[in-house]
Amino acid sequence: MATSILLADFQYLTRQGIASLIKAMPGFDLVKMIDSPDKLVEVAIDVNPDLIVIDISDKDRELLPKLSELRKMLNSSFLVISNSQTKASIQQMLTMGIKGILTKNCSEEEIINGLRAVAQGNRFFCNNILDLVVENQEDTDDCEPTNLSPREFEVLELITKSKTTAQIADELHLSVHTINSHRKNILKKLNLGSPAELIVYALETGLVKN
Repeated sequence: MATSILLADFQYLTRQGIASLIKAMPGFDLVKMIDSPDKLVEVAIDVNPDLIVIDISDKDRELLPKLSELRKMLNSSFLVISNSQTKASIQQMLTMGIKGILTKNCSEEEIINGLRAVAQGNRFFCNNILDLVVENQEDTDDCEPTNLSPREFEVLELITKSKTTAQIADELHLSVHTINSHRKNILKKLNLGSPAELIVYALETGLVKN
């Protein structure tokens, strides 16, 4: 069965561009497009799609409460396309439980990967979003307790900075084999399945501080 999509984008050109991309993807069915924020809640409830793709700009911040409302009312997944360049706004979306965030600078490949990942119930944050959150990460006392060792915390911090295994090994003066062992141990201790999930977990919980 195809994944039904509701596209809420309030700029004609970007709406048509994303619509064309979705229509060309096998397994996806663009069932409705919205061109006005005022229609979002009513149409979303009526259509009840598998996936809602929504464009939220800085001037459309009033949409966030509506998005939060819809998350409580529907079983839909959400993929947000945002032009926001602040950690606070991105963190607000993460707190709301939004599983996918892209920016308008994303490549076609990232948009396609984001659509597929979120449609499957996975998380997806483009490189621009990950860079934004990592670079502006602030200290917080609100991190979840873990049983990671000090060395594993060092490795985790470098992973969230998109360092390769070889780069981490070089920086910590350890072997590549040792770094790979630390990676596996961290994933096991945090009950995560992939490095991508690990990065998101670390950023959402404040586990890594710069």
